Parts: sequence; structure tokens; C-alpha cells
Amino acid sequence: MTMMATPDAEVEVDEGIVRALLADQHPDLASLPLGVRVEGWDNVTIRLGDTLAVRMPRRAVGAEIAQTEWEWLPRIGAQWTFPAPVARRLGEPGRGYPWRWSVVPWIDGTVVYEAALSVEGARDLGRALAQVHVPAPDDAPVNPFRSITLGERAEVFGDRIGHLEAEGVIADGPRLRAAFTAAAHTQPGPRTWAHLDVHGRNVLSRKGRLAGILDWGDAAAGSPLTDLGQAAVLVGADQVGPMLDAYLWTCEPAVARYVSSSAGQRVIRAEALHHAATLACMDEEHFHEAGHAALASLRQSLR
Repeated sequence: MTMMATPDAEVEVDEGIVRALLADQHPDLASLPLGVRVEGWDNVTIRLGDTLAVRMPRRAVGAEIAQTEWEWLPRIGAQWTFPAPVARRLGEPGRGYPWRWSVVPWIDGTVVYEAALSVEGARDLGRALAQVHVPAPDDAPVNPFRSITLGERAEVFGDRIGHLEAEGVIADGPRLRAAFTAAAHTQPGPRTWAHLDVHGRNVLSRKGRLAGILDWGDAAAGSPLTDLGQAAVLVGADQVGPMLDAYLWTCEPAVARYVSSSAGQRVIRAEALHHAATLACMDEEHFHEAGHAALASLRQSLR
């Protein structure tokens, strides 16, 4: 039994409500065909014509965190060279639908859980994250769960390792907790913008290369090493080196110094452990399998 399951939708989003809202608020788009539907934890994204998509919160928390995508992403992502779903239009509540919503670019690609990144794709991801990790202003949002330090997340990590021990998945929990604790006592590094939810359903590939990074609702001021630890889980042990090499070539100098240090490497490993344990405790197959595979690799590296 796993700890975390996809939450139920609080509002049903169907084709009828999408078409009605488009007709009322963006009539020039209302005749475009609706296509593929992708349902996440917080949002439903439905393809609109060839180049657009309608993105609608399915839970109140999704509507709340979407503010970051609408208000900040156009500013911080203006110069990015990789595709991201920066809103083209915004919609208002209506027709019984209670929240704001958006029209975003449709990014053509396959989620990495179904089509892994090649080595060059891992390098693409490193370069993309380097573009994200720039200093955040004082009024940048703070993610209450992911902007916090490793020490502040130690209890959650311990709970998840304990769950995996109880399930018989791992037998060396104390060693994993010790590695995490050692990093948690490390001096924090630079604070930048960060995506904070880098996993295989939020990263797209096309022919092995990076096609785009999705779902920026959790983005906030935080540690760039949180993203790097999550990305290490995503690309796998064989591609962490190329990803980090590409990242270090283009990231902020202060970030590069910390990432290259022994302290930074400990923190990245601990962030990867935290992320892998989280994924392993989820019920969705792709997350579950990715977490188990990453834990096995990380445990081997700690021996």
C-alpha cells in the first residue's frame, strides 16, 4: 500500500464547459477542435487546435498555485530558450466553473516516463534548469513544502523511509537517514527561482531531446539543488554527469561554485533521496517505479 494517491477532482471539467467558456470569453478560439486531454493532480489540460491548449484547475489548490504560472512565468520565462506553457490568454470563472483558467501553447512531446531523455536530452535539461535558476526578487512566491530547507523536511523524509521499511522495500533506512541528516546540516547554498516539481510527467521529450518543461504552479524562490536532485532522479545515474556538466557551463557563478563543492554534492544526493522516497510512496505506476529505481541506485552509491 502506498501513501499518496491522485486526489479526486473537486470540479468536473468536460468538453461542454470548455466550449461554453471559450464562446463567452474568447470567441475567436471557440471553433477550434478540442483534442487530447491530460489530467494531472491539480489541473486538466485539453489540446485546442494545433498549437494551443486550455488549462483549467480541477481543485481549489490548483487554482491557488496557478497564480504563479499566470503572474510570474511570463516575466521569468521571457528569455528561456526551451518551451514552457506561458499563458497566452486568461479566462474568468463562469458557467458554474469557479476559478480562473488559461490558454497556453500546446507543447508537442512525450512525457519522459514514457520516452526517456537521451544523453543529449539530459544536457538540454541541465541547460534549461540553469536558465531557471536566477536570483528571485524579495516578493517572489515561497512554496511552503518545497522552498524549505532539508532540515525542515527531515521529518517527512523519515516518515516516507519508515513507510518503505514497513513495506519491506528497503532494509537500510538508518543509512539513508544518516546520509540525509549529514546534508541537512550543511550550510544552505544560493536561493534562486526553482521549478520544484521536476519529474517524468512534467518534462517532455522528443526523439530523446528535451521538448519542454510543464506545470510551473509549484515554482518559487528556493534552492536550485532541489531541482537538481529531482532531475538526477529523472535522468538516472548514467546521465547525471552530463546533465550537471551542461548545467555548470551556463548557470550563475555563485550557483556553480556551490554545486561543484563537496557540500553541494551532498545536498544534491539528499534532495535526490527525498524525491525518490516521495515517488516510491506514490500509487501511480510511473512515479512508483521511478522512485524505486532511483532508491536502488542511490543506495548503491552510498555503499
